[in-house]
Amino acid sequence: MKESTTALKRTPIKGDIHKRVPQRPAAALTDIYVSQKSKIPVIVKRIRQLMMSERHESVSVHGMGAMVLRAITIAQRTQAALENQVTLSMTTHTVTLVDDIIPHDMDEDIQSQQRQCSAIRIDLGAKPGLAELQKKVTRTATHPSRNRKLRR
Repeated sequence: MKESTTALKRTPIKGDIHKRVPQRPAAALTDIYVSQKSKIPVIVKRIRQLMMSERHESVSVHGMGAMVLRAITIAQRTQAALENQVTLSMTTHTVTLVDDIIPHDMDEDIQSQQRQCSAIRIDLGAKPGLAELQKKVTRTATHPSRNRKLRR
């Protein structure tokens, strides 16, 4: 039994680890990626603006690693802010991340290693009742989230 657990352990690293930025597809206007610097009330207000003023049918919130909990919190607070007129559907998956190992000895080559990280995608979809709320709110002439005029 001990032999199988030792095979799963990583080898000791002799050098510094440089974590690469995770690769992600081109983001649409309705994709929101949560980071450590993200403020929860600001993102909730942005989602509310996208769904109410700009009348988007759905918004996706993405979180990875420690930000999974923050993404869930944002989705729940948004649902409360929009008076439960939003459905939440969550999808979890695992992302492979790449780290570079920079050795202390300059004669050695830089190596790479892979690691796994959990991620979540929460889709917030508008219920039929939200359409009534959207009609009550006047449509904005500009998209503050994009800083350009609405094309008609």
